[in-house]
Amino acid sequence: MTSPENLEDTFDPRSPEVGDAVRESSGPPSARSPSSPTGDLLVPRARAHTLSGLPRLIAGEPLERDAIARKLLIVAGVRVAIVSVVLVALFVLSQLRLRELDRVPSWQYVLVGVAYALSLAYIALVRAPTLVVPLAYAQIGLDALIVSVLVIMTGGIESVFTFAYIFPVLGAASTLYRRGTVVAAVVSCFALGTILSLHLTGEVTLLPPVPFGSTVFSFVLYCAGMGLVALLSSALAEKARITGRRLAESQSDLEQLEQLHAAILRSLPAGLITIDIEGTIQFANEAAQQILAIPKEHLIRQPLFLVVPPMGRHWRDRRVRLMAEGMRERQEESFVRPDGRAIRLGFSFAPLGNETERWLGSIVVFQDLTDIVRLKEAVERAERLATLGKLAAGLAHEIRNPLASMCASVDVLRHTLDPPEAMKRLMSNVIREGERLNNLISDFLTFARPRELNLAVVDLGRVVADVVELFRHEARSDLWSLEFDVEGSTEVSIDAALIKQVVWNLLRNAGDAMKARPGCIRVRLGLEENRPTLRVSDEGQGIEPELQRRVFDPFFTTKEGGSGLGLAISHSILNAHGAQITVDSRVGRGTEFTIRFSAPAQSALPRPDARSGGEVEAGAEVESGAEAGAGAEVKIESGAGAEVEAEAGPLPPREGDGGRREG
Repeated sequence: MTSPENLEDTFDPRSPEVGDAVRESSGPPSARSPSSPTGDLLVPRARAHTLSGLPRLIAGEPLERDAIARKLLIVAGVRVAIVSVVLVALFVLSQLRLRELDRVPSWQYVLVGVAYALSLAYIALVRAPTLVVPLAYAQIGLDALIVSVLVIMTGGIESVFTFAYIFPVLGAASTLYRRGTVVAAVVSCFALGTILSLHLTGEVTLLPPVPFGSTVFSFVLYCAGMGLVALLSSALAEKARITGRRLAESQSDLEQLEQLHAAILRSLPAGLITIDIEGTIQFANEAAQQILAIPKEHLIRQPLFLVVPPMGRHWRDRRVRLMAEGMRERQEESFVRPDGRAIRLGFSFAPLGNETERWLGSIVVFQDLTDIVRLKEAVERAERLATLGKLAAGLAHEIRNPLASMCASVDVLRHTLDPPEAMKRLMSNVIREGERLNNLISDFLTFARPRELNLAVVDLGRVVADVVELFRHEARSDLWSLEFDVEGSTEVSIDAALIKQVVWNLLRNAGDAMKARPGCIRVRLGLEENRPTLRVSDEGQGIEPELQRRVFDPFFTTKEGGSGLGLAISHSILNAHGAQITVDSRVGRGTEFTIRFSAPAQSALPRPDARSGGEVEAGAEVESGAEAGAGAEVKIESGAGAEVEAEAGPLPPREGDGGRREG
């Protein structure tokens, strides 16, 4: 049992057995310190009872069983090699039949065989952890016994093999260090002293009589030599052991530091890239690869200005200031990823140097600010809309009243007077444009006034299917086909009439975008992250990145004759529902609008039939397109994979309002 005063001598947290015991007693990874970035970077909490059975050195240093086992194998291997050389030498001598060695005694073969057997036994038994230390001490005694037999058979104290007693001492120094070396020296001196006493008593006939004085002198000399060898070898072995331990500690600290650095870089939410003085990328963390959508093998050793041109241009233009002043200027640039998605990057450079202040390159830290920019734009848009809403009511009355008077007056003049035909056409134009202006005011009021929702729990799939069917029959074209895919049944709490209006507007915009090139309009509805998500995509020309942020602004349009309120109204309707609409467009590849509703409804709201939720009409809130061609083949694909083909009829255009994509 280990006493408290000796506990310090027996505890070394760096030793393998202590580390294993601590890892076993520290509990599962979840119980470890949360402040540690990785599970392997903890300071172990050892228990005294796990160390009580460890042997100790004279100096109080614990034995390391793994290291002893490895060294025992090495010593056993060296012993086998030496014994093999001796066996070969004996065989050669027996074959040469030298006059001095006319016949090789059989005991030498027996001794060689015993040494072989013991070495093989060491190799087999050293794999048992509990036998390592006892086996090391047993090896000292058995090696001393083999040397003693060899010395007795070759002349005793005057044998030329007396020097062989230093081998057990050296072996003990390499495996058991100081304590083992002392034990080996004592055992060797005791064995040699026993041989000396056998000489003096004459009880062994193999040992010739020797003079007492010279024999004792030789014994003292041999013991002094073995003591000196033990002292030097133990000192060297102890120094080597301490050096090895410090090296192992340094290696362990280095590995832990590397793991910590790797964990920090791996956990860093921002992208980090290092470049050399030539602008070549040397390192990129995982966040950088995810933000840029570029794998590591396509980043490392590539020029920055080729992989991420906005960063490359900024670094090239400012690297002199970066080197001279250590500039840390933050920049924002747009970047189109290899997958075609446009993002907004915020990045800054910092100089990368060493302790001698030598400039080695630069560090680039960057983030994807796309969502932040969208939120900022949404706030700005909401502020603008709030201002517009305050002005809407007053402007409507101020414009509608004079407009109504003007149109009524012109109409009265047209019917009471008998103007020429040219004058009648001009009066009709005035009345028609007045009606168009009145419709525009109605659209604006619809957009600006607060929404009063008639909420009900409905099947969103049926609501969207109604609009798709209506669009299929009324807006046909030979330039595009329509695919509709619904995954499951999704019930949500919505105002069905307003949501139908939103879907209709998105489909009209998709159809108008496909006028210049044939393709497919796809409508997909399903659950994404437990939220009902509707996607309406086309294969049109797409929208420029700088215009995408304005597509939901009121009065913004790229179409001739459009009011620019269609998508703004849709955005307002969805905001009232707590839903979000986003646009993802790639020039030359098409546009996709994504609507994410709230989680599926679980309330006890009324559940009317989705088809009774309201009719979609080409009214003020819906942007209708120009007249479409007749006879288009429309393909509708259901969730089960069935396809329905039908002939769509022509859709009469709304007078005075051309179809357009908002943005």
